[in-house]
Amino acid sequence: MNQGIRTFIYPVKDLAHAKALYSALLGVEPYADAAYYVGFRVGDQEIGLDPHGHGKGMTGPVGYWEVDDIKQS
Repeated sequence: MNQGIRTFIYPVKDLAHAKALYSALLGVEPYADAAYYVGFRVGDQEIGLDPHGHGKGMTGPVGYWEVDDIKQS
């Protein structure tokens, strides 16, 4: 059974600024707050900020589709 896209990771250049912006936009504080990743949970969605994303070639957000069984899917 497909669960849908539950996680979006955004590449950011200024992690502190992005964390403040997303906290204000989403109305929640991050559940994970490290130098390499900041994560927010809003309902069943996870919004992640990756300060190294641009260096890994990310040019925009990446969505991750959740499934019950990856081999079957």
